[in-house]
Formats: sequence, C-alpha cells, structure tokens
Amino acid sequence: MNEVEILDTINEIGFLLLKHGAEIYRVEESIKRMCEAYYFKDIEVFALPTYFTISLKLTDGTPYHSSKVIHSSHIHLDHLHELNQLVREVSNQQLTYHEIKDSIDSIKNDQLDLPLILFGYIFSSAMFCVFFGGGINEMIVAGLIGFVLYYVVLAMEAVAINSIVRTMISSMMIATLAIISFKFGLIEKMDATIIGCLMILTPGIAITNSLRDMIGGNLVSGTMRLVEAILIASSIAIGVGIVMVIGGA
Repeated sequence: MNEVEILDTINEIGFLLLKHGAEIYRVEESIKRMCEAYYFKDIEVFALPTYFTISLKLTDGTPYHSSKVIHSSHIHLDHLHELNQLVREVSNQQLTYHEIKDSIDSIKNDQLDLPLILFGYIFSSAMFCVFFGGGINEMIVAGLIGFVLYYVVLAMEAVAINSIVRTMISSMMIATLAIISFKFGLIEKMDATIIGCLMILTPGIAITNSLRDMIGGNLVSGTMRLVEAILIASSIAIGVGIVMVIGGA
C-alpha cells in the first residue's frame, strides 16, 4: 500500500467536505479518523473555512505535511451526505487507494438536480411571500421573480462572481422587479413580495454553522463564518436600499 497515495485521497475528501459546506469540527474529525484507520501517528489537523492542514508521521516514522486551500465553496448537501458515508467506509474498512479514488470521482461527477433547484426558487419565493402577508397576485409575481432569480444566480456563479457581490446584485434585481410590478398595478403589497423573494438569499446555513463552530470550540472559524454571514446580510440590505431610493419606493 502506497501511504502517500492514501493520504492524497484523504486530502481530497477533506477538501470536498470544506468546499461543500461541512462544519469545521466535522472536517477535522473526519480527516483524523481516516488517518487513524491506516495507523498513521502523531496526527494533527487544523481547519478553517478556506484552508486546512495535516501533519503526521507515516507508519515508518517519516514526517508528512500537507495543506489545501479552498478558493470557492458551494453548499451541496447531497455531496456532504455521500462524503460522510465514504469517511465511514474508509475509517472502518481500510479501503484501497483505487477504491477511494473511484468513490471520490463518482461523488464529483454527481451533478446537481437543476430542475429541482429551480422549483425550489419558485416555490420558496411564492410561499414566503404568502407567509409575509402577500395575496394571490403577490404570490404569482414572487414565483416569477424566483424563476428569474435562479437564472441570474446561475449566470453569476458561472462567471465566478463572489458571494457578496452576487447577493447584492440579486437583491437589487428582486427589488427592481417588485417595484416595477407595483408601479404597473400587478401587486398591492410590494414589501411582502420583496421580503418573500429575499428569503432565498438569507445566509441561514452560514449563521447556523458559525454558531456550531463556536459552540464546538472553533472560535476562529466560527467568527469568520459569522462575519461572512453578516456581510451577506448587509449586501442584501444595501442592494434593496439602493433600488428603493432610486425608484422612490
């Protein structure tokens, strides 16, 4: 067994866990458990939302050190579920390099269910609009805005626009379409329409993960994620505020 190849696959699993939004403690624990399964010694793992490093000794005592930087992340719960299952298999069964590599490639090739995500944008926008007091017209308009928002976000992700700018542009687009609909008499409750659509952009998972990291003792990573969530929430407010001031709403 080539131990360096095994460690390369463990590094890749840790990279994917962070990339797809896993909690810091889960990443550190998963990497450590997999390394322990192959009898590596003096294992130390340190992770942040965009970086992690592994330091250990191979079974013959040779020092090993590796670092990974995550330049962009995207929450993908299906991939996290599959990666967690792979971690359990590696930890319990000592899989070979090729078995782990094949599993990683299978996970990476698993594409997002884009029609289901589109439905989520439409349905969530419409239902949140009703929750905040909108009527039938507001619900329909909110659903249409959610439809447009999906393609706007998809286009911005394709050109690698960062999350803060992407959120600001998306919130400006939502407010613009809602104000236009209000001006043309298509809706009566503009606020309910805007707020309902904005709920899709709120950083709920980021806030939850930041609090879990803090509770778990990872104060640095928890603070970083909390600051990111605050910046995203601020960009929502700024984007809507700019449009409402310009539109005189």
